[in-house]
Amino acid sequence: MPRDGSGTRREILDTAMRLFVDQGYDKTSLREIAEAVGVTKAALYYHFRTKDDIVRAALQDYYGTVGDVVDWLETVPPGEARDVELVDRLRALFDGPLGLAMRFSQANPTVMNRDEFHGASGRELRRLVQILAGPDAAADAALRATLAFGALVLGTIGDEDVPFPMGDAAERSAAGRTVALELLARVRRASSPAP
Repeated sequence: MPRDGSGTRREILDTAMRLFVDQGYDKTSLREIAEAVGVTKAALYYHFRTKDDIVRAALQDYYGTVGDVVDWLETVPPGEARDVELVDRLRALFDGPLGLAMRFSQANPTVMNRDEFHGASGRELRRLVQILAGPDAAADAALRATLAFGALVLGTIGDEDVPFPMGDAAERSAAGRTVALELLARVRRASSPAP
């Protein structure tokens, strides 16, 4: 049965990003990616000519999912229910391809420091923080909103490289969720008008 073109593209992106995380960007060849996916090198070239093309497309796709969540966030009034749904949506993304993008960023910092890749995650994170903290947020509110995102990242994709014990994966994830919600509640309280 022939492969679906969009399915092959997605498989190439996810497989390549996993290999880049496990082996490093520079140590992974297009041939290895093609073999891992189970396609010829020519078939891989049909979708992507270079490793940079793969990274660019993967980051665009992965961070586009964050943009979708931020677009949703703009339509929902602030409140505890919004915070809970936001945190749970982001955790689900981190458990999937976005977590892979974060791991890629950590494993390949020299690649991520290139101008063409550097801003990929920052734009959506800035939008997220601006919405959560409010348009005229004080520095502490913006910092708490940023730290809430960081708690989710560490809780969901944190690993043995973290220099202090954080429990197993389930404990880390639950702790990240709790801390993120506590920080977002403080941001909400600080931005609410006094009675």
